[in-house]
Amino acid sequence: MPAMTYQLLKMAHVAAVVAWIVGSLFVSLFLLSSQPQDGDEAPKERKMLGALRRWTLWVTTPAMVITWLIGLHLAMTFGWFAMNWIWVKLGFALALSALLGIQSAALRRMVKGNLKRPPMIDLYAPFTVIACAVIVTLVVVKPF
Repeated sequence: MPAMTYQLLKMAHVAAVVAWIVGSLFVSLFLLSSQPQDGDEAPKERKMLGALRRWTLWVTTPAMVITWLIGLHLAMTFGWFAMNWIWVKLGFALALSALLGIQSAALRRMVKGNLKRPPMIDLYAPFTVIACAVIVTLVVVKPF
């Protein structure tokens, strides 16, 4: 693979990761601070939740898919699957993907008026930050 192509793919991968993680963190913090209501404020909050849900569907989720596609392509091209660090990274990336699915489902339920607070919502943002720190460490240091 030409060096310029590698650099462009790596740049696209990092840009997609940033969009995915920032979107996921924003959803985490919005869900944490949002209090589903039945009163006068309910339509405004549902409108905000609907806008955030659309953003997640049209920006954050595609960014996650692009991240996976480019990342897997690079890993296959350069034989990284023979190294142990990539498997740990993939585990954390898979967990972050699952978390985005959980967040999307919570947004969908809240837009429909479900007043129940999503499970373990207090852990969404901290887990995202810790998982990203582990992934970045693995990619930069490649400890094993």
